[in-house]
Amino acid sequence: MLGKLQRFEDFVERLMEGAVGRIFRTTVQPAEIARRLERAMDSQQLATPEGPIVPNDYLVRLHPEDFVQFADFADSLSLQLEEWLLDVAEERDYGFVDQVRVRLIGDPSVPRRQVQVEAQIAPLPYDEFASRQVWQRTEVYRVLHDTGNVPRAFLRVLEGPLAGQTFLIRKKVTTIGRALDNDIVLEVLDVSRRHARIEFVEGHFEVIDQGSTNGTLVNGRAVERAPLSNGDRLTLGTVALEFTTAGA
Repeated sequence: MLGKLQRFEDFVERLMEGAVGRIFRTTVQPAEIARRLERAMDSQQLATPEGPIVPNDYLVRLHPEDFVQFADFADSLSLQLEEWLLDVAEERDYGFVDQVRVRLIGDPSVPRRQVQVEAQIAPLPYDEFASRQVWQRTEVYRVLHDTGNVPRAFLRVLEGPLAGQTFLIRKKVTTIGRALDNDIVLEVLDVSRRHARIEFVEGHFEVIDQGSTNGTLVNGRAVERAPLSNGDRLTLGTVALEFTTAGA
């Protein structure tokens, strides 16, 4: 099963690159969703003379600010999670009453960085594939609207121990710092625990220093608050990053 999980993670990494042109970290990892689905499958078996029947219909609930990180490839991720469950079921000789469906939803009642799964054994509509695609895209549109229609932007680490890593920005407020509860974690000693944040305000991005020890620089100039444009260089301690916007 570890081999299957590794193949799933490899696929998702390629999927991310294809969807947004970058590899990025998210607060909820796709592998966490896969494991929660696996546990839901294992815990809700129905014994039958032909063998165990397991849920085929899964609803994954994420906080909207976690869900939005998957917005650009939610439909493809759902499909790959369905394939993952089919692989698990085949390995364990589980049966289904119908095809497998996985849907992702943004739910503000779910705590940040948590995954909640609802699973049931149920027949699905005959045109489920097409209807699920429409449903998932509608859910993506709803969550993007509810979270402020923030366009995609990226921070790519140019220098320092994290050089080459790229982070996706898709929220109205994105925090940056050394502490693990930041949206973007830079585990470098001269980066403050809560160093800076990036906000999407009135149609543009801004960076705000949060009283950091070593300051925040935009294109070499120390700032407390400054607008960001495509190609700007941010410096936090010894970490240099490039800010880019999608399609630029």
